[in-house]
Amino acid sequence: MSGPHCERAPPATTPFTGVDMVLRTGTSADAAAAAALHAGQIREGFLASLGPRFLGRLYRRVPHVPGSFLLVVEAEGRIAGFLAGSVDVRALYREFLIRDGAFAVFDCAWRFIRSPRRVFETLRHGTSEEGGEPELLAVAVDPEARGLGGGRALVEGFLTEIARRGRSTAHVVVASGNDRAVALYRRTGFAVVERFELHRGSESLLMRHSASSPREPS
Repeated sequence: MSGPHCERAPPATTPFTGVDMVLRTGTSADAAAAAALHAGQIREGFLASLGPRFLGRLYRRVPHVPGSFLLVVEAEGRIAGFLAGSVDVRALYREFLIRDGAFAVFDCAWRFIRSPRRVFETLRHGTSEEGGEPELLAVAVDPEARGLGGGRALVEGFLTEIARRGRSTAHVVVASGNDRAVALYRRTGFAVVERFELHRGSESLLMRHSASSPREPS
């Protein structure tokens, strides 16, 4: 079942040809593309269920909150993948709720009403003790661009960005069954430090990276 503003965007169907990808900092102008990739490619988690309109508001806000950022990879003039990260997740959640919360709730009110527990679980995570550490919030790559190195470029770009901001550790939360994402994080030096249930009945992994973490060769 889906609401009028919570539909999933269809994935892109035009293949990329394997040309070199360009990594750059994202802006609010990239929010729609990031939202479509998130809604279309990230199946787990409560945010993924809220659809491109809600996610678009979130990703338009991210570049304007100090300590939070978007990264994108482009090929052939198109965005092939994105990453959202923050060195202060509490501040990001707080700013989004203050400035965009009412509009976001209106966009998908039916979903919030039907899933109050999942809303609470998501907000609780954003204000947990892990909130003081940089977090890789989301990463997605167009299926037609997989295998071209875009995912690794994004994650390594995230690590470079947090280092530039003076931070040496970071974490990501990923569904334990998301083998593709877990493998990507392992290749870039993340290691599983905890198994837990972010949402009841669904196991998640807390994976952490430190500046001394080894990275697997490409």
